[in-house]
Amino acid sequence: MKYQDLWPLIQKDILGLIQADDFLGTRPGVLIEPGDVDSVIQMKINRAIGPGLDGKSGVGFLVLPIERADDDNANMPGGPLKLTIIVEWCENVLINNSQVGTGYPIRAYAAACEKLMKLYTPVGLTQNLVPARPTISEFSDPTASTPTRIGRVEFTAMEADFKPFVRVNRPQISVTGGVIAGQAFSYQLTGTATVTVTAPGADTIFYTTDGSHPYEGNAAAQPYTAPVQIVGPGLFRARAFARGSAGSDTAAVNFFTP
Repeated sequence: MKYQDLWPLIQKDILGLIQADDFLGTRPGVLIEPGDVDSVIQMKINRAIGPGLDGKSGVGFLVLPIERADDDNANMPGGPLKLTIIVEWCENVLINNSQVGTGYPIRAYAAACEKLMKLYTPVGLTQNLVPARPTISEFSDPTASTPTRIGRVEFTAMEADFKPFVRVNRPQISVTGGVIAGQAFSYQLTGTATVTVTAPGADTIFYTTDGSHPYEGNAAAQPYTAPVQIVGPGLFRARAFARGSAGSDTAAVNFFTP
């Protein structure tokens, strides 16, 4: 896979990362396609600043294309790569400071995003990455004629070494009992379903039934110790963990009723 082929995947991964955050995730976000950013940003900025899950308006985010992928030594196959990732936060100052606005300035969102990106490792790469300190810059002049302010969070990830990135395999989910198989990973409930999760090599498995991300820090997540009974519709998700390895990708199945 070429590095440029990873760009859309990484962009979508960042969208999911931000949306999974309790504070940042209430705001909608849009992915800006590669090309002339200035020509498309205004067409999508209203969506990015639209109302969030909390019903408030005023702040949103855009994930821009990766603008740089630098190889420090092009003569060394696979050798140290730097990826530059940019997230831009937008604020309509007039709306945000009104009764329907969040009341949180764009700097609060950018700062929260900066902290989140410190821990981010781009998906799809096979080597460990060291994140450089993200920088926050380019805040618009609040006295300008436009009420829109835009701040940029720029993040560079650099390969640390040639040690393979070890990750636990994705858990396998099997479903038996009162179900009718539908489309991929989807089952219609006709009674009580039994979900069995297997993850060879994992120390622990966490699962959720409310669609949230399964990990130890999530109060809705439960450690998997035995098959789980499903009696109502919802999204079942599971993730495996092992000491000395990165957590697995998430496995999921959806249950629905007619």
